[in-house]
Formats: sequence, structure tokens, C-alpha cells
Amino acid sequence: MYFPIGWPKCLKRAKDKTSVIQHVVSSCDRMFFAVITENSVTLWYSKPCIQIVCHVASKAFVEEVGTFRQAEWKPDCSMLALMTSKRCVVFMRKELDLSVQNHHCLYVQQEGRVTPIPRHNINGILDSDSVPAYKLTVVSHLVLSAPISCFLSVRDELVVATEDGNLNRLRWNGNRNDKATLHLSDIPVSSDLQQFKASKLSDYGHTTHMEYSPTLGGYSMVLSSGRAVFVIPPSARSEKKTAHGVWAQELTSATCVAVNHRYRLIAFGAKSGEGHVYMTDEEVGALELSHKLVISSREFPDAGSVSGPIRCMRWTPDGTALAVAWQNGGLSLWSVYGALLLCTLGGDYSTSEGHYKLFPAPITCMEWGLEGYHLWAVTLVTPSSDSDSPRQVNGDADGSSERRAASNGVCRCEMLQFQFLKSALTVNPCMSNHEHVFLQGEDKLYMSTGDTIWRASSHHHTSFWGGSSSYSNGSHPFIGNKQWQIIPISHSYLASNWPIRYSAVDRAGQCVAVAGKTGFAHYALFNRKWKLFGNETQERDMVVSGGITWWKDFMVLACYNIPGQRDEVRCYPRSCKLDNTFAQVCKVPSPVLLLNTFRDSLIIFCADSHVIIFSLERKSTQPNPSVQINKVQEVSVSSFIPHPLCVAGVFLTSLTSESGSKIQHTSREAESLLLNVSGKLLMFQRDHSGPQIRQNNENHKSRVSQLPFCQPSVVATSVENLWTTTRANLGKLQLMDALWLGCGAHGMKVWLPLFPRNEGKAHNFMSRRIMLPFRVDIYPLAVLFEDAVILGAACDAVTYNISSPGNPHDYDMPFCTLERTSQIYLHHILRQLLRRNLGVNALELARSCTELTYFPHVLELLLHEVLEAEATSKEPIPDPLLPRVVAFIQEFPEYLQTIVHCARKTEVALWPYLFSTVGNPKDLFEECLIKENLTTAATYLIILQNLEKPIVSRQHATLLLDSALNGNCWDLCRDLVRFLKAIDPNDTDSPIAATTFNRFSGSSSHATFPTPPRSPEEDSSAFSYSNVSNVGRMRTSSIAGPSEGVGRETPRTKEKVKHTVSDSLINAGKRLVDWPQGNKGGSKQAKEPTAEEVYIDMILGRHARKLLASNQLRTLGSFAANLDDFHLVSWLKRERVRSAKVEDFVVALKDLHKQFQWPLPVLSPSVLQQIKQTSISRLSSTPILDEELPASAEDGKPTLDVATLNSHNDGTVLTQMGMLRQRPSDINLSTSTSDDIILKPQSNNKMEEGSVTTLDTETSSLFGDYEIVSDQEGGDQDLVHELEILSQEVASKGPQQSELELTYVLQIMLEAGCLEWALIVAVVLRDSLAVIRTVNTASMTDTPLDMVARMREGLSYLELWADTQCMGYKPFLHTIKGQISVLAKLVEETPPSLQLDVGAPSSGPPSVEEGNLSPTIQSIHSDSDSAAGDSEQGKDDKASECVLS
Repeated sequence: MYFPIGWPKCLKRAKDKTSVIQHVVSSCDRMFFAVITENSVTLWYSKPCIQIVCHVASKAFVEEVGTFRQAEWKPDCSMLALMTSKRCVVFMRKELDLSVQNHHCLYVQQEGRVTPIPRHNINGILDSDSVPAYKLTVVSHLVLSAPISCFLSVRDELVVATEDGNLNRLRWNGNRNDKATLHLSDIPVSSDLQQFKASKLSDYGHTTHMEYSPTLGGYSMVLSSGRAVFVIPPSARSEKKTAHGVWAQELTSATCVAVNHRYRLIAFGAKSGEGHVYMTDEEVGALELSHKLVISSREFPDAGSVSGPIRCMRWTPDGTALAVAWQNGGLSLWSVYGALLLCTLGGDYSTSEGHYKLFPAPITCMEWGLEGYHLWAVTLVTPSSDSDSPRQVNGDADGSSERRAASNGVCRCEMLQFQFLKSALTVNPCMSNHEHVFLQGEDKLYMSTGDTIWRASSHHHTSFWGGSSSYSNGSHPFIGNKQWQIIPISHSYLASNWPIRYSAVDRAGQCVAVAGKTGFAHYALFNRKWKLFGNETQERDMVVSGGITWWKDFMVLACYNIPGQRDEVRCYPRSCKLDNTFAQVCKVPSPVLLLNTFRDSLIIFCADSHVIIFSLERKSTQPNPSVQINKVQEVSVSSFIPHPLCVAGVFLTSLTSESGSKIQHTSREAESLLLNVSGKLLMFQRDHSGPQIRQNNENHKSRVSQLPFCQPSVVATSVENLWTTTRANLGKLQLMDALWLGCGAHGMKVWLPLFPRNEGKAHNFMSRRIMLPFRVDIYPLAVLFEDAVILGAACDAVTYNISSPGNPHDYDMPFCTLERTSQIYLHHILRQLLRRNLGVNALELARSCTELTYFPHVLELLLHEVLEAEATSKEPIPDPLLPRVVAFIQEFPEYLQTIVHCARKTEVALWPYLFSTVGNPKDLFEECLIKENLTTAATYLIILQNLEKPIVSRQHATLLLDSALNGNCWDLCRDLVRFLKAIDPNDTDSPIAATTFNRFSGSSSHATFPTPPRSPEEDSSAFSYSNVSNVGRMRTSSIAGPSEGVGRETPRTKEKVKHTVSDSLINAGKRLVDWPQGNKGGSKQAKEPTAEEVYIDMILGRHARKLLASNQLRTLGSFAANLDDFHLVSWLKRERVRSAKVEDFVVALKDLHKQFQWPLPVLSPSVLQQIKQTSISRLSSTPILDEELPASAEDGKPTLDVATLNSHNDGTVLTQMGMLRQRPSDINLSTSTSDDIILKPQSNNKMEEGSVTTLDTETSSLFGDYEIVSDQEGGDQDLVHELEILSQEVASKGPQQSELELTYVLQIMLEAGCLEWALIVAVVLRDSLAVIRTVNTASMTDTPLDMVARMREGLSYLELWADTQCMGYKPFLHTIKGQISVLAKLVEETPPSLQLDVGAPSSGPPSVEEGNLSPTIQSIHSDSDSAAGDSEQGKDDKASECVLS
């Protein structure tokens, strides 16, 4: 509830700087603080925090009465009582100093030229920042019979405890009230009020510390013997005429006490450093231990011995937090029921340079400021606290030894002021505040940014920014946002109305309202403007007393009307000016303590213990909206609450103890009334058993709202906060219809509905609701129902070394920061339901949350927590929960992923217990393969690696590698290859260390990966045919050094080609060692390949053959580019006469068009026109052409580039149009960045439907013996023809990336000698020069005869296919007709001696001569085809760059 913020302030004293402060006490209104030293009393003002007056007693007076020890204020703040060391009580009067000028003020705030006149409100407090002038006067003093141990102010009297065991009653006029004096020797004490055997309190010493609670009706005391007791004094209003005491059980070393009046709790500090918090058992009249305040070893180990005994404890003014300080130093803050909010023992609060030093230094006394925004603390820094080891516990909890040391001048006394933020729920627990992480400070408001953004965009109501819910069915993306939106409060309002008492935010998180000393103001986040009262008198005439909340666009507040002397409920519209003219006012009979809203109802709790329910109805009147307030019902709850101040919250809900059916939920109105009475949650339900049930009332809503309430039932205890919602979501009804409770150290509880499976057939003995407790690691401030997330806040500290010129001491002052925290709670609920055999309800709840993005993580947390609890349990578990949890997770598709992720995050020692329940990891691995969940299967491989022998891991890795290759998961394939290489074949017993495979375990985040363009796109000269062999070898050879790959950019300038080791040397299972490029020597080292390498090569080669057999060249290219262990060129050289053979050229051509999304060519209208004009007599299918021509022209389909039609039959290209066809030889990757306009090809997916000209009848060739029209018919016609050809050239291309990939594949195939595939790729690219190069390579090298024959036969089939199905290819095939004839001549003229299968790899190792060949000679032997290509372009390339000289 409370969180520190910023640096603590060190208050500077004007006088008596060296004297030790004995005590600090605040007045009842906390506007004045009295600081007591041994001989002085200093009065401080709260805002601004300055010193008003210092009264220093004379030496004679001090010698007479003794030194000052402690002080107490009179309830009306007019007098001060001082306890001295010589049995005296000194009375001092505080009165206004009339001798001070300037309206009796020390300081007056002046913002303009005119000095304002300070005004006082009804309490006599100044209404501005002006500081009044007061003086202190000693009135009298009274001497008692024994030394005084402690005293306190109770109503109009002082209760003074003396060391002789008496409780003396003194009046403020200095007289004694002897009749009311209590003697400890006369008070019997027992463990509870029902026991007859009792002992005397005098046997256990005198009172050392005590506090009085009006709600408990007694004194809480700490005796000198260390026992703690609660004493009920005699009362004239009760039957008991004698006092009686009740022991605090199991506490024998108490040091101090603090009483919470609101929650009726008594906190005792102990010498062990722990706090014991007791509650009263009203049935037997005993003190029952509620909880303990213990610093866990996770927060700070061995905290009790380091910090020492608890010295002092103080509850906040609203009773929602407890500050605890230890004797050796340190400060902690706890919620009402023991949740730790702050601990300065560890972390960055304390320093350990040279020696361990706690922060803050030992606190002797502390006091909370107004509204709990400040904590005043007096610290004593003694030499013992700066020693290397903490002081030993010596029982001196009151600090007398430190004060004696301070009087000798050996310690330093300081007064610190800590700054705090608090949740708006502490004083204003309205429904809208429960839906946000909303904190308030003395001058600013904190709101979670993510919460504000989400509710602004996805609230079920239309927000002020517009729009409706966009995340209604799933989790919103701002849950993890930890940023704060800080809203500074208007200085114009704060100047006269400090401090802020109440604050509220609307449900959309876009409007806030604050109420201070008088009046209120509101702020809109969407326009960042504050609205204040225009009439300042109206602002001063009202005091918000019972809270403020939002209802739709109205502010509803309970206030006290000062001029009218009455209590009221008012509603102000947000859109209008802030003025009473637009307010709707409703009078109430007594002061309002709490208020809340439920849908269209307003509920208030008054000081007379009455609950009043109003109905709210919005009226859209012109010009300003209004609201109609009608009183509906009034209920008295005085017989169920001990005191009105004990009610911490009032709520109207639609919840009932009987959950009912799902359909009835959304239509229910206010069915129950919830009261949080001192942490005990009472539920008043509507009584439907009366005669009004049978009345036929048309207005069912009004009838239900007037039903009486039944006797209350206790739903839960130790309740600090509760959360319900009025929204309805049938998909998540179990979460929406639940009641969430925050119970401090006891964690959280959820009152969950259990809907029957068959509506209407549920048995009466079946439970309808269940209370499920679960632990949380954060302090809850808001609950997101649909998202199954708890939101909270936590504090942290950063230490800075601060030294000021005025103070020579250096301080390690921590700077406190605040962060928003969140936690998932769904797995806790599922675990509790499964533990109670409510698996059906758990399954229904889980299925309603499967759309949450973190639902797989919920299942992991559920499995992990149960596994950790049961696997590490030392006790036998007869009914283990793990099998039920595993069976539960199997109902979801994330089952396999959940198991393996949980195992990876768990210690290996717990794996046998886990897999004994979930099954063998081998079976789970195979199930992943069946479901094609390769990412999860890879993680299971890590499990198998640690549980099984390496041979088993290798077997399963091989299976996964095959599946990954088939699924094109290249990253996973790379990791699996590395995994297989890392397995030691000699190590068959012990598993491999998992540290080698860190990247393997975390690299697979997707099932499939996009294929990266591994071709050298950045190198502008990469596609020059003089560098073909160089590029290929750089891709396929093993180069020493890190990642000398293809994607690296090379210089633009041409350099001499540096050949690497050829892949042709890698044959017959032999590999070469990494060969550096710069090594020009002729010596090489060869090594024997390992069995694993041969095995991996076999797997990769098998997959490559599979791809090549199915014509998947594009996939083969991606496969080779992503797997560095696969050398494509060398593999293709070995397979060029085996798997690289092309059986069907037509099918291969179609497959390439489909894979690379390359459009099939079609004929342009001009070409068809030329054909008609020149060879109309020989065209047998002219009607068909006439039919096809208009369709092709109308559809705008891409047409064929016919630049190559202007060629002769001998294959030589004309000079005029030859420039258009230089792309195959001179193209490079710089075209990817050119400024040419690239048209997107059409009809890529349907190549044979519309984009090609299809002839159904088998006719002769349309272009058999035609002649091209002479280009002498006119220059204009030729120009138009060339422009048309240029446009069609661009339109007939496929995607640019496909063109680059095809060009790269062409180079690879040429280098590897796979001339059949090279010829097909050249035809797809329609690159006549590439065809010429391919044919020349076949003629100049020892190409097998059957390969040349297949090339010639394949072109023949392509010609036939073009004649019958794709006429667009006819012009290009006519262009390369000369090369076809060359192939035919090669087949006919090749002697029988050359018709050998020279491509088959040799089975034996290379000879000695071959092993000693130089790289240059080897390149000549292996790259004869490249030499042939280089000879074609001798004009472009220098002789030094050629392979052959």
C-alpha cells in the first residue's frame, strides 16, 4: 500500500544542533510536530516543513524537574505534556504569538504584488502556505510518587505509568483523578477471559510501553519482564466493574507495541527482531496470533542477528501499513496482514565498503506525517554502529545507552523525513480505483502507462479517444509495460488545500479527481488540463469527507457543507464548469465514511452504521447533462460491527453463495452487500424467501433492489483488499464471476464459482463455490480478470554518495524508485482445482484462456511448480498430483512443448521423476516428428543427449535431420550437423556435455525459415564469366578463417582471380584440410575424413539427389547455401552423369518456371503480323492465330521479346539487336540497384492458362521455313518495332530475385559440368549466349556422348512442345537453331573411343602425382568448361584474368 519514493530529507535544526533528540510526537491533526531534547521543546510546522519556535528551559528549571524524556499532545492541540527524568509531568500551552507582525505569521506566501491576508478555516488552520507564529509557555508541573516509565493521552486525560506498578490518571489542568487510577497488583491476568485461574500483573514488573485503542476498549502493554498483556479497564457502561488482563501467548521478550484501531490489531516487537501481530478472539476473549513479521532468508539472511531487537513500531494514520525499526539500524514496512512492502536491510539500501553498514542508522523514535506522505525518524549514529560487526543484543531496546553516549558527544543525531506514495485504495476503496494501479502522493499522482493506454483503446465503454474494445477476447499488449504516467497536481489547488486526502480514477483511466482540505479538482489526460472551482468560496464551503468516485461522466462525492452544517452527496458533470450550479445534491442524515458504486447504484456507509443505497439515472438534458438521485434502501448494520471506524470497505455485487447457471449471471442485479469489518469480510445476501417474491411486480429491477438482506455470513478473514467486476464475459465466466481477495502475508484468495456440467441436473449437495488460496510474489493492487494477471508495484533503491558543504559527513543515501510489477495467477488456480479433484472445472477454465499469448507459459508454470514440490519432498506422497497435471496438460496441443520446456528449466536430477510420469523422451521425440513439430523435437534431442548414450542421440538426430531437410528448416539443419559432428564416436557410455550445444538449444524458434539469398548479390563482378569458377569455389570450398562466405561484399575494382582449392579433389571420401587463399605453394596436407563426416555427407547427398530428381533446383540452391558442410559444385561434378541427368526436358523446364515464378513467353502482336505477311501461304492454322491474337492483345498479357528474331540461321546474332541480348554475358548484380523500371510479371501461378499460346491440334511448325521481313521498310517502323521489343523484354521477365538466382544456378551448373541443367536454365532465361557457351563447353571438353545426345534430344522435345503448346518459345528456339545443329554434329562425329563415362568418380584414393599437382594445374583440369566460356569474351577480360593462357 505504501511505497518510498526519492531521497530522504535531512531536516536542519536552527538551535541545539548537537543535542540528542529524545522524542518526536505529532499533534492529532498532524500539522504540528514537537521535537523533544533534554532541555528544549521545538515546534515544527508540517507544510512547509520548518521550525516555528524553540523553547529552551533554564538550567534551574531542568535541575528542578529533570531532563525531558517524552511528550504527548492534548487532543485539541492546545497543550503539551512532558515527561521528565525526575518523576515530573510538565504542562505547556501552545498559543498564537500576537507580538509577531504580518498577521501573526512567520512566513506568508506572496505570489503577486499584493500581500494576501491569511484566512483560517473552521479548524483554525491557515488556508494557505502561510506559517503561523506560536509560542510555548510552561503552565505547571506535577510530581509523582515514583519514576515515570511511560505515559499517553487518552481522551481528556493523561495515563501515566510509574515504576511502582500504577497507572495514574491526570487531568490537563494539573490535577489527579485518583478514582480512575489502576494498580497492576489488583489486575488479574489469564490467557483468556473464560479462565478462572489468573495471576497478578505485579509479579511481572511494571509497564514500559503502552497504547490505548478505543475500538478494542483497552490498553496494550509491554512489561519490564518482556511479557505482553492487554488490559481491559473497568467501565461504567459495561457490567465489568473491575479490570482484567489477557496474556499475549508465546511472547516473553516484547520490546514495544503499536495498535491498529481500524483493523483491531496489536503488534508487539520482540528482542529476536520479529514482530508478533495479535487479533482478539471475541468468543473467548483471548489474544490470538494473527501473523508474524519475519524477514525471510530470501530477503536478507540471518536478519535477526544483524538488525537486533525491534526498537519502535508505528502504524500509518489510515492503519494500512506498519513501519518497524530495529536497534542496530534498518527500516521495514509491512501491510496490515504481514506482506513486506519495504526492507532496507539488503539490496542497495545498505553499503558494505570496508564494513557492513545498515541504512538508516538506528532509529530511536519515528512518527508519521499528515496523510502518511512523510515518516519522521530520529537516528543516532554511534561508534558502535560504524564498527565492523553489528552490536550484540543486550536488551537495551529503549536506547538509553545510546542517549548516554550521545550526551558525552560521541554520536551524531539526525532527523530524517522519508517520502512515500500510497495506493488510492487505502482511504478511498471505490470500485474504479480497484481496476488500476493508481498511487497518490502529496503533490502528484502515479498511474501505470500501459494500463492507461490499454483502457483508452479497449475499454468496453467507448473511451474519450474513441473506439471500442479491440482486445476483448485476448490479452492486451500493455500488460508488461512498467512506465508510469506522473500527473502533477495543480499548484493553484494545492496552495490552499494541501494535503490531498482522496483521489479517484475513472474506469477508462482517462480522468482523475482529487480532494484536499477543501473542495476538489479533476483532470483529463486526453487534454492535460485541470478544472478547478471558478468560485473560490464554493471550494472553501465544502469538505470531502467520505470519498470521491466516478460514475460514467459524473463525479460522485460525499462532503460536509460548512455554511449549511450538514452532510451531503453531490454529483458534478465532468463536461461542465466546476460550479455548484450544475451539481445534483442529496442530503444524508449523518457523516459519510465510505462510498462506492455498482452499475447504476450508489452505496454509502454513514457514521451511524447505516448503509444507504441510491439509484443513479443520467438525464441527457440540454445544454448540460444531469443525474437523478433517488434513495432506494437503508439498512442498519450496527449490530454486526464493533465501531463505524472498523469498516474498511463497502461493496455492492452481483455475487451470491449459490453460483446458479451461466445464463442467469449477466442479468443479475445487486444481490449482495459486502462489508470489510477489520479484515473480516461479511456478506449480506438478498432475502428471496419473503412474501414479496410472490407479488407480480412489473418493475422487477426495483423489486429486487428493495428486498431485505439476510443475516451476514463470514466469507473470509485477514482481508486487505477485494476485487470484483461488473463486466460480463460469457467466455470467461468463471474468472468474471469470482471474488478476489488480497490477504497480505497469507497471499491471495479467490472465491470461484463451480458451474455444474449439466444445467438443471446439479445435485443439491454439490458445492457451488470454492475458496482457493494461493501465494503471490508481488503486492496486488489491481486484477485483470480477462487476462488472468495481477498488477502491483514494488520499490527499489539506487545508492549515491552525497556530501554537502554545510555538513562534513558523507552519506550513502539511497534513491528510492518505483516500478510496476505483474504476475500470472492462472496456474495457481488450476493447481488448486486439480488438487481438489475438480479437473472438469479446471479444464473448462483453462480452455477459456487458451487465446492468451502466455497460456503455454501458464502450463509450464503449473507443471514446474508441482514437479519441484513433489520431486524434492522428503515426505512420502500417497496421492501425487503430478500424474493429474500431466494428464491435464495432454488436453492441449502445447503438451509436448510444455514438457520439454519444463525439463529444460529444471535440474537434471529431477528429470527421472518427470519422465517416469510423462513417458519416455524417445517416444515424445517420435511424436514430435509425427506431428512435424521439429522445433520441439530439437529440444527433446537435448534431453536425450543427457539421458541416453551418444549412439542413441545420433540416431535420433539423424531422424530429425531428415525431417528438417524435408521441411526446409535450414537453421535447424545447420545445428543438427554441428551436433552430429560433436558426438565422439569413442564415447559410448557417458553423455556429452550440454555446454557445447548452447546455440543448438536456443536457435530454433520457428518451424520453418525463409530462404536467404545466398548468391553473391553485393559483388558487382560476381557474375562475370571470368569469375565463374572463382565464385563457385568460394561457395563450396572450405576456407580457413571465420565466415568467409558469400554474403560479404567484395571490392568493386577487378582484381586478379585467386583460385581456391577445387572441389573436384574431394572424391572417394577424401577431404582436404582448410586451404588458405593466399597460399601459393604447391604443398598441401590431406587428412582422413572421420566416419561422422562421411555419414553426414551421405545424408546430405541423399537429400540433394532427392531434390535434383524432382527438379527442385531452387530448393537445392537454398539447401547448399545454408549448409556450409555441403559442397554443391564438387557434388554436382560427381553426380553429373548420375542423378544430375535430365530425363524429360519439358517437365524440367515447366518445373523451373513454376519454382522461380518465371512467366512463360507469349507472342507479341507484331510478330504474328509479320508471320501472316510473309508466310501466309504456309500457315495451316491461321484461324487459330486470329482467335488467339485479340485475346492476347486485350488481356495485356506479357509478350515475347523477339529481338533475337533478327538473326541468321547459322546462329550469329545481328549487330543491330545484339545489344539487347548481352545480359547473359555481361550481366552482374549491379542490375539489382539500377534505375530501370521493372514490370511485375503476370500469371505466374497459372503458366499454361492464358500466358501461353496453346494449340489443341497437332500441326506442323508455325515457324518452320518462314523468313524475317527485311528491316529496309522504313526507319520509323523499325524504331517502333524496337521500342515494342524493349517493353516486351522487361514485361516477360520474372521477379528480379528469381533472375539473380537463375543466373547463379547457371554458373554453378556450368562449373560443375552439368550441361543439361545449364542448357535448360539458359533456355528459361532465353539467353542465347549462355546456350552458345554451354554448347562450346560440350564441344571443347571431354563431355560424355550420352550427355550430348540427351541435350540434343531434349531440345528436340522442347521444339515439339513449343510447336504444340507454347509458341512463345519458338523465336528463341529458332535463334539457337545453329547450336542445335552443333550438338547434332557432335553426336554424329564423336569417335567411339570418346564415348566413355568419364564423369564417374574413381573409387580409389588419388595418386601421388595428382596429390602433388599445383592449384593452377588442377583448375585447368577441372574447369575446362570455364576456359571455353572465357575464350568467348576475350575482348572484355584481360589475359591475366583468364584461366587458360
